[in-house]
Amino acid sequence: MMQRTALLLGATGLTGSLLLNLLLQSEDYKKVIIYVRKSTNQIHPKLVEQIIYYDTIETAVEADDVFCCLGTTIKIAKTKEAFEKVDLHYPLKIAALQHKAGSTQFLVVSAMGASASSSIFYSKTKGLMEVGLEAIGFESLYIFRPSFIMGNRKEERMGEKIGIAISKMIAPLMLGPLKNYQPVEASAIAASMIAHALSNQKRNQLILSGKI
Repeated sequence: MMQRTALLLGATGLTGSLLLNLLLQSEDYKKVIIYVRKSTNQIHPKLVEQIIYYDTIETAVEADDVFCCLGTTIKIAKTKEAFEKVDLHYPLKIAALQHKAGSTQFLVVSAMGASASSSIFYSKTKGLMEVGLEAIGFESLYIFRPSFIMGNRKEERMGEKIGIAISKMIAPLMLGPLKNYQPVEASAIAASMIAHALSNQKRNQLILSGKI
């Protein structure tokens, strides 16, 4: 079996950190490259850590699969412009660079309700990211649209905590299409991303919470 090389964006976040551990454990990947703003001080034979600045990076790395778990909140970013940089412009910039360099697969965490035509800023930003990625032309593009993401975050997101609590209470009633609005564990998203990357399906696919 030919081993693959992965590039991971957002390796220090909730989903990204779990995905990093799975990639390092996987026998299907010989090398895992992560882009970070400062060193994680993590040491592993397969791990290659690159400290980069998304605003100025113009080079790519050799990687078969690109996993993108970049994401922030307006509260953390402070402004809409700063939020768009992280959730829209950075993913598209790296995707374009990597596609040109020969990466064949791009897997990204988006959000439930993402739509380029949405009147909600957050949903519109995610939707524009999806549209931009589709236009780049990867052999395989997997867009994961989870509902509320559960896990131990470093920062507190009060609105999300309330949403998760309510969703858990009514989860038994969420059947059929409503299943896609159930909260999902970050660990499940990470596992699903690797599973789809190794599925060898050359196509664009949208994966909702109910399928994660």
